[in-house]
Amino acid sequence: MTTDPLQSAPKGQATPRRLDLPRETRVVRASDFERAWKQGSRARGDVLLVVAAANELPLARIGLSVGKKFWKRAVDRNRVRRIFREAFRLTRHDLPPGHDYILVPAARVQPTLVGACRELAHLGPKAVARLRAKAAEGVTPP
Repeated sequence: MTTDPLQSAPKGQATPRRLDLPRETRVVRASDFERAWKQGSRARGDVLLVVAAANELPLARIGLSVGKKFWKRAVDRNRVRRIFREAFRLTRHDLPPGHDYILVPAARVQPTLVGACRELAHLGPKAVARLRAKAAEGVTPP
C-alpha cells in the first residue's frame, strides 16, 4: 500500500503544503504588468528587485522581467528566470496573498536559488508594507 504524503498526515503533524506552481499564480497579461509598474511599490536587494502590486485574487502571483541589459545570451536569461520561478514556488506561501510580484534582476551577478529565496522572502513583505503605507497616506499614482 503506497500513501501519498499530500493526502494525509499522521496525527499531530501539519499537512504538508503543495509546492506546485499552477498557471493561475503567474502574471501573463501586459495590462497586469503595466499596472504593477505604475501602481506598485518596489524593494531592492542584492540579487533582485521586487515590484508588488495589489490584485483582486486571494493568491500571490509572479511575473518575471529579465531583459538583455545584464545577460545577452538567452540561455543565461532563461537560467535566471528558472531560479526566480523556483524561488517563488518555494516561498509563495510565506508571501502576503492578494498581490502580484514582479521579479527583476538587480545586478549582473548570476543568482543562486538560496539567495533568491532569502531575498524574496524578505523583500516581498517589505514591498507590500510600502504599498500599504502609500495607500494609507492616500497617495495616488499620476
